[in-house]
Amino acid sequence: MINRILMELYDDYEKGNIDSLIEFTKKTLPSDGTDKLFIGCVLIMFSRCNGFKARYSATREELLSIVKAAKEKLGDSNYLAFYVDRINKEKGISKYLNDIVKDVNVEKYADLIIEYLDQFKPKFIENLKKNNKKNIDKYINTKKN
Repeated sequence: MINRILMELYDDYEKGNIDSLIEFTKKTLPSDGTDKLFIGCVLIMFSRCNGFKARYSATREELLSIVKAAKEKLGDSNYLAFYVDRINKEKGISKYLNDIVKDVNVEKYADLIIEYLDQFKPKFIENLKKNNKKNIDKYINTKKN
């Protein structure tokens, strides 16, 4: 579901409109800095989408990777701050991330976004184990004998 939402938000982004992204973020995440980090990370992801069907590059996994960069250290900073300061060329991204990536609570904001994105993590194996525990145990026990 989140991938579909991201694709639709990307379609608006391609048209030069991020109002839907801002509105989605307001409805989904707290306005304590988490919102700006989310918007900035989504904009980074969108700016890096390219190719024939670029919208298919806007995925939960890609966004999760970008958000996790806010938690990984690079010297006294984090990888996301390094990206914003040294690599990023998009002014819109800097608008949302300049202050947030240096905020003392950036890891807390990232954790909230990661927790939100984890709700959409594929759970095939977990569900299989949970719903078929007896059958799995029986299969394992018969294989041992």
